[in-house]
Amino acid sequence: MEKQQATNQVPEKKSVLRVVIHSFFVVPLIIAIFSVIIFLVVRIITSEPNTAQDYLEDVKIGGSTKRWQGAFELSKILSNPKMIPKDDRFILEMISSFEYASNDRDSRVRQYLALAMGATKDSRYVPTLLASLDSSEPEMIMASIHALGNIGDNAAVQSIINVLDHGEAKVRLQAVISLGKIGDKSSISNLKEMMADSEVNVRWDAAIALAKLGDPSGQRILLDLLDRNYLDSFPNIDEIEQVQAMMVAIQVAPFIQDLELKTSLVHLKQNDPNLKIREAARKTLTQFE
Repeated sequence: MEKQQATNQVPEKKSVLRVVIHSFFVVPLIIAIFSVIIFLVVRIITSEPNTAQDYLEDVKIGGSTKRWQGAFELSKILSNPKMIPKDDRFILEMISSFEYASNDRDSRVRQYLALAMGATKDSRYVPTLLASLDSSEPEMIMASIHALGNIGDNAAVQSIINVLDHGEAKVRLQAVISLGKIGDKSSISNLKEMMADSEVNVRWDAAIALAKLGDPSGQRILLDLLDRNYLDSFPNIDEIEQVQAMMVAIQVAPFIQDLELKTSLVHLKQNDPNLKIREAARKTLTQFE
């Protein structure tokens, strides 16, 4: 009898324990989780996206990580014309932040600010960017040249030409690309010289830049870029990079209206294994006379 009572009490104790755990731990935990979820949903719905001014404030007063991230976000958001502040005060603050960032231990802050200025395509940033070409850091010079190319102001041409003899191939490459973007014919003779550069990428982009300027001097290089056998001779270039190089060559081919280039395009349209290349060649051929 006593054993039976003891046996009956064990389930009752376990049942009471489950009720206590459920009441004091499980239910409050579920309520807390739902409260957090509701809070996050409401915050997402009611929060407004950061503006360019918000990211600039991060650059000015944020911590070390916040500063470079703010500059990076600026370089993205300012590529949207609708997000570019129209007031002169923002221009002055950008320039001031860029100049002050020369003292920042993280060079990314200044580099991303340069890219952000270029993204606006506002020529008021040109003097500041030109002054930064005296930097000892190749990455900083590249960022400023890239920005100047995006802005497209002819006032930057001579300063970019002066960088064509830089010791770093990646700097020379960016200079060649930006000269092609700006499209000032005064740079043609310098671009012709760059087709003899020791770095093959510089030679390729010099020919592309010349084509954009309507100069056929790089015709032989463009024909090579349309030749998969030639590109296959560079083992460090994969299929994606091959397609990218060929697409650029296809796009600039109409600028010089060369018969050999047209013949190469016909061959690509009919025989290239990549559908994207075939379609690009087909469209480009319609631009030939």
